[in-house]
Amino acid sequence: MWQFDSEFAEIIQRSPSVKSFRFPIRTRSAPYKPGQFFFLTIKINGRPAVHHFSFSSSPTDQGYIEFTKRITQHDFSQALDKMPVGSWAHLQGPQGNFVLPSNGSKIASLTGGIGITPVRSMLRYIAHQKLDYDMVLLFGNSSIEEIVFREELDELAASRPAIRVEHVLSGPNIPPGWKGKTGLIGKDLVIELVPDYLARLFLISGPPSVVMTLVEQLSALKVPQDHIMRDSFTGYD
Repeated sequence: MWQFDSEFAEIIQRSPSVKSFRFPIRTRSAPYKPGQFFFLTIKINGRPAVHHFSFSSSPTDQGYIEFTKRITQHDFSQALDKMPVGSWAHLQGPQGNFVLPSNGSKIASLTGGIGITPVRSMLRYIAHQKLDYDMVLLFGNSSIEEIVFREELDELAASRPAIRVEHVLSGPNIPPGWKGKTGLIGKDLVIELVPDYLARLFLISGPPSVVMTLVEQLSALKVPQDHIMRDSFTGYD
């Protein structure tokens, strides 16, 4: 495990409610696996406060670590929203077993909103390393404006034939000409968009209630529990 002091080097507005935060790696090496998480310490009113975040960067991204967060009313989130570039931070990690299998395999990822962060790390890693994974992503969002990393995800899919991204909007304001799917991700969409679902490993990430619902939907399709990996994001339900 590594740890080091760093600073907020770049803050990127990804959508109206989502920001990415980047930190230079201030140690000789800070290895991690795509999908893992780390602990971030910042100062709120002069006192240290700690929270964990999934890496939204890939281990192949040189020189920095990034996480991406939806800004909520939580004290830590509000502090991040007001954090100026250059502010002190302490990073410690990595942890977590929500990672790609060691060998290339068939994967289906079901996620929505900010649950995309560990999956984005995985997809960047697969594309950068040109790895032999067959991966389909079903990515649900409430509106087109809130699709975090939309252009990047579509570009990754276009550059790698074995990566497929399916956007799903839950509405209520579906834009004219929308060519993606609508509604909520569930067993019917899985059957339609992932017809070989029984041959795939499922990666599910997002708020606990969303993860639980998606696991129930897969169970109804007789997907074995050992074919389902989960990453629950507390604080978003």
